[in-house]
Amino acid sequence: MSELQWQLVYHAASEFEAALLTGLLHNQRVEARYQGQLLLGAVGELPPTAVEVAIWVRPHQVSQALAIIQSTKQQDGREWCCACGENNAPEFELCWACGRDKDESE
Repeated sequence: MSELQWQLVYHAASEFEAALLTGLLHNQRVEARYQGQLLLGAVGELPPTAVEVAIWVRPHQVSQALAIIQSTKQQDGREWCCACGENNAPEFELCWACGRDKDESE
């Protein structure tokens, strides 16, 4: 991945976190990619910072991506209950059971 075309914006602790944040960025029309997930098998053999999954975006979308990531990370961390009655993890924007948007349920 050429650093001229992409800029590093975040180091995720896991592939799950990277996929979640990348999906949120895509939903906001930010072109994003992540890489480094293949290093996760080396946990314990390499330093923790060497096995983080990096999230990259186009240079002109860096500020938008950082704002989205910061907003997501600042959430209070409480589960939310969907209108369908299902409890969802705080990082989920859509109900895992019915697909309803978190904002529609509050």
